[in-house]
Amino acid sequence: MCRTAITQGSPKKYRTNITAGHLACISRQETASPHRGDEMEKRVYLKNGITLAVTALTIRSIGMVFRSFLCRTIGAEGIGLYQLILSIYVVFAAVSSSGVSLCATRLYADYTAAGDSGRAFYAVKRCLRLSAGLGLTAGILLWLTAEPAARWLLRDGRAAASLKWLAPSLPFLSVSACIRGYFLARRKTLPASAEQLLEQLLEIGCFVLLFSLHRPHDLTEACAMTVIGITAAEAFSLVLSWGLYRWDIRHLSAVCVPFKGVGRQMLPIFLPVCANACLRSGLSAVENTLIPLGLQRYGCTESQALSKYGIISGMSMMVLVFPSVLILPFASLIVSEVAEVRVRHYPKAVRHISEVMLRRTLQLALPVMVVFLFYAEPLCLLLFGNTEAGRYLTLLAPVVPFMYLDSVVDALLKGLNEQTGYFIFNTIDSVVRVLLTLVLLPWMGMSGVITVIIVSELLNTLLSLWRLVSITRLRLSLLKDLLWPLVCILLPCLLLRLVPCGTPSGVDLLLRLGICGLFYGAALYAGEKRRLAV
Repeated sequence: MCRTAITQGSPKKYRTNITAGHLACISRQETASPHRGDEMEKRVYLKNGITLAVTALTIRSIGMVFRSFLCRTIGAEGIGLYQLILSIYVVFAAVSSSGVSLCATRLYADYTAAGDSGRAFYAVKRCLRLSAGLGLTAGILLWLTAEPAARWLLRDGRAAASLKWLAPSLPFLSVSACIRGYFLARRKTLPASAEQLLEQLLEIGCFVLLFSLHRPHDLTEACAMTVIGITAAEAFSLVLSWGLYRWDIRHLSAVCVPFKGVGRQMLPIFLPVCANACLRSGLSAVENTLIPLGLQRYGCTESQALSKYGIISGMSMMVLVFPSVLILPFASLIVSEVAEVRVRHYPKAVRHISEVMLRRTLQLALPVMVVFLFYAEPLCLLLFGNTEAGRYLTLLAPVVPFMYLDSVVDALLKGLNEQTGYFIFNTIDSVVRVLLTLVLLPWMGMSGVITVIIVSELLNTLLSLWRLVSITRLRLSLLKDLLWPLVCILLPCLLLRLVPCGTPSGVDLLLRLGICGLFYGAALYAGEKRRLAV
């Protein structure tokens, strides 16, 4: 639903995709012990991955259409104010939900892998209690601090009403996140996917209904009407997810077995992730408030600064992260898979999973980067009616591979129980972002914003990747995994530059993107067949 500043979930034959069948196959090679059937595991992972990917793609597409509508309704300045409001909300959302979801996934997966389903269910029950307490506390704190946060942090009193409307959503958000983590550990993605899709539709439906009944007189009302939809959607999401959770546990034969020490086992998982999310989202909120102020010191008016911030954060960055929906669902699923093979001490399986995940991520990120370099401006003009967003997107395109890799590497590190390293790297990254924002924006303006994002993504990705490589000893091929995908997408893009536009701009853009995608997919498939043949 909402994300922090760029921050705000495979299938196939052996050696070509990541499946739980891989884990079973490699596990037998390492231990010569029986394991679950390869074909069954492949089907389960494939079904879950496709379910999450299709749902996430649908949600992101609906969200993109909604964001396009918002841009035309409240303008760039309104989008900027809305993004600032979300930056504060995300801090409290991180407190209430970031650690408990991973706790539920990890503890359930660990105990199930050890054959102790009774303790697994008790651990989830304790996670639910923790999530409810955290969500209620965070909601009360947001309500009490809404006025001072708007006045002193955002420097815009118009945000206070929206923050108060968002406060009641936090308990719903926290418990829903915990239940979602349980379903991911159970490898049941359909309930979580249905809940997220319906939540998104309800959020948009509430705004459209309110907007049709009463046209907002100013940005204060417009932003408040938008966030009311978020709170209503979170309440509905909790009702639905709780019903699905109760229905699921009633159909299981395992009995909840209380035991001592579950709290001590939760803390090493919960604290680093929660602290990282809180610190990073807090520093992100500080950074987001500093951007309009830095642009004003550069020479922009208050309205211009908020508009430029809205363009880059609410338009350019949204397009930049949109294609990651095709890889992030598989990354979220891989947390429990990696946790399972780590518990069973299968280092070769961990290395193989890591290599294939990074290879598939590069095969997605590299063509996305090239497409943005060639078509960013017409794409943003089609979506938002704004060419300035396209110019920023072109400048940010080279960070796409690093940004997507960072998300996947973080998921792998979580599965490897490397929350502490993950926390340290993200803290370093967040501190560097704030310092660079303070120094560069008054001097460079929007060029400084672009520079901060690029430096941040490079730093965070390289640190996380270094840690993953040092643990797994993974290896990738420069020619096959980097240069070949680049050639496969550069060739059609360059050839299409020679073809004049003969249809309306929107149709022409979609045709060109479709041709590039088909050529790239065919060339990549041929390369994979040749690799397997060799």
